[in-house]
Amino acid sequence: MASNVPSPQRVTYHLEFPNGIPAFESERRFRLTDREPLLFLESENNKEVSFLLLPVALIDSDYRLSLTAEDRALLNASAESRLLCLAVLTAAEDSPPTANLLAPVVVNLDCGRAVQAVRSDSVYSHKHLLLADEALCS
Repeated sequence: MASNVPSPQRVTYHLEFPNGIPAFESERRFRLTDREPLLFLESENNKEVSFLLLPVALIDSDYRLSLTAEDRALLNASAESRLLCLAVLTAAEDSPPTANLLAPVVVNLDCGRAVQAVRSDSVYSHKHLLLADEALCS
């Protein structure tokens, strides 16, 4: 039976990570595909390197991004730049899903450059729980 419901529109960005991603420094070209609310970040050279992302604002509406001068330079970011801040998600069989708020992926939508901005403070966790304990199935 055919469905009249349109499939969600995909938006794809081709991104350059000038320094790669920590632990994947040699991977510098990625494709970011939007499947609201989730996003998929996949290396253009190695299909085995991919990440599931979620906008940080959906996880913590009060999140305060912290970028170093080096991060801003790598992003070619100015005060007017449209920056997208994304958390890398982790899901393991034996634990609830978490989001890395300590080192978000930051994308300059104006020029297609991105960095994983590792914070120097410990205001946020790299294992921020996505679900409250009462929302977990037993």
